[in-house]
Amino acid sequence: MIVVMIRIRAFALGLLLIPINQYWVLTMEKVRTGPYPSVISVFVNVIFVLACLCAANAFIKRRLPALAFTQAELLVVYAMLAISTALGGHDMIPGLVAMMAYPYQFADNSNGWAQTFFSYLPKWAIVSDKTILKPLFQGNSSLYVDGHIATWLAPVGFWMLFIAALAIVMMCVNTIVRKQWIEHERLTFPIVQLPVAMTEPTGAIWRSRLFWIAFGITFCVELINGISLYVPAIPALNLTERGHDLATGLTTPPWNAIGWLPFSFYPFVIGLGYLLPADLTFSMWFFYLFWKMEKVVASFYGMEVGFADPYIRHQTFGGLLAIILSLMWAGRGYLRQVWLRIIGAESELDDSNEPMSYRMAAAGALVGLLFLCGFVMKLGMSPLVAVLAFLIYFIIATTIARIRAQFGPPVHDFHFNGPGFMIPASAGTDVLSKGDLVGLSYFWWFNRAYRACPMPIGVESMKMAAESRSSQRRMLTAVMLAFLVGAAATFWAYLHLGYKYGISTGWNDGPSYAYHQMADLNTWFKNLDPTIAKPNWGANGALVGGFVFCFLLSVMRWKVFNWPFHPIGFVVSGAYQANIVWLPLLLAWAIKVNILRFGGLRIYRRMLPFFFGLIVGELTMGCLWGIIGITFNVPYYNFFAR
Repeated sequence: MIVVMIRIRAFALGLLLIPINQYWVLTMEKVRTGPYPSVISVFVNVIFVLACLCAANAFIKRRLPALAFTQAELLVVYAMLAISTALGGHDMIPGLVAMMAYPYQFADNSNGWAQTFFSYLPKWAIVSDKTILKPLFQGNSSLYVDGHIATWLAPVGFWMLFIAALAIVMMCVNTIVRKQWIEHERLTFPIVQLPVAMTEPTGAIWRSRLFWIAFGITFCVELINGISLYVPAIPALNLTERGHDLATGLTTPPWNAIGWLPFSFYPFVIGLGYLLPADLTFSMWFFYLFWKMEKVVASFYGMEVGFADPYIRHQTFGGLLAIILSLMWAGRGYLRQVWLRIIGAESELDDSNEPMSYRMAAAGALVGLLFLCGFVMKLGMSPLVAVLAFLIYFIIATTIARIRAQFGPPVHDFHFNGPGFMIPASAGTDVLSKGDLVGLSYFWWFNRAYRACPMPIGVESMKMAAESRSSQRRMLTAVMLAFLVGAAATFWAYLHLGYKYGISTGWNDGPSYAYHQMADLNTWFKNLDPTIAKPNWGANGALVGGFVFCFLLSVMRWKVFNWPFHPIGFVVSGAYQANIVWLPLLLAWAIKVNILRFGGLRIYRRMLPFFFGLIVGELTMGCLWGIIGITFNVPYYNFFAR
């Protein structure tokens, strides 16, 4: 196979854009009111930048063809910006920086944190000097004065090592599963389809009338909505979930247990839904309503039902375990061949064209995991809890990578499914040491939710390399560079903006995530909630129930032709953001099913540019409003919240 060359300038462009991108993302998500690009599986800002690059590249191709970027080079830039956006996103490094600063700034006699757990906090991994912290939270200062940078260098350096190890393990695991997912199973990778189509050498999508019709519709809708903010006489076209709740009139038990039942009409979600397998979109909205009925049944039998009851998070976590186990079982033959290659025995697999050899991938994953465990053991965790916590994390991250590769849902947040929640609930805090509790609290910044998990983007970059016939190893180099530079740029952008505006006083989204981490730690240490001191057997039962149910769904998919219920739909629909997208996915499912039924595969493919246009048009105008608002320092329309 001929490998398309990726020139150094693609790496250089990606590295040049990353700091600008991080500044932009953090300004939108933290300082201003959105939009929140990192909470959607297709990152808004990256699609916008790619569209701009494609336009510029088309101009260059006409004037100076030799200087034009190839599809492979544009996709390298896209992958680098996507990785960096994930790291700078709502659920990753910004939460870490807040956690590094929050404890010593807000400890006082009323909360008693200093007396309760400060002796257990890792002084080497956080900042404790209040003269450095106060201007960060109050603003009107600068990162570049009074020794601010020098104070942050050491703790940031330690966490950079942690992030690098996290990246190594992720990309090593991605290398091991790449051939099975991309070449053997031929998963569709719906999220990758759009950037591949946008960079396709013939530019077919950009010449499609259907694309521009859809682009114009959604662009104009968001244009009107933005203008309406400044000219109230112009009515807005509210396609969001804001102000839309089907359960408003349900006030009597057990029906009031349904709680929030919003609906929206996001065009970009409909566009993404068209790209997804029909059984998965069906399962997504079907199981969303299933969860609502489960709440009603629980209330009918006298259970007190809250937002995430009855133990929905534990059921979905059990489902995630079942999915990864069923994948390992289904791929056991492939994994055996990988193992043979690792130990140097005769194997059917050739890893010469992989991002790295399978032996190197296995060694890298093992060394990276040992480093990560050693890091959190330095925080105080016991070896067993450290290994268990990272095992849970990488099971979730790998399953999300698989979900995106096969399903490509517009959202996958999985709030509060991580080890910092599941281990205390399942085992009880009484069996955990103080160091275990501190260590688990530091899983908060990358486990609170998984909307910006970088692992799936890593394997999607490998799919893009395959689609553009470029070097897997060069793509791996680009991704690892993006991890390192993106992490460093995020620390810089957060601190630069923090000292300038003030996290507590000048930001729209302050350090609330860090507060919750400290509040949980305080509750654990003081045993303020006796119900979590012992194992929660209701939660454990729900976890087992979710595991069994999802495993049975997987078995039925193997045994029954056209079985409509997919375990991935079960676990994704139980998360918070399913509330926002269930109806657009239902509409996308109905549209796709009817097109396939009455028009066949040929009409389905002909209609693809239209649904690409729905996505690009809405995201483009959404980004433009953000740029206008930031540039002129005025309020602006936010087309998608969080």
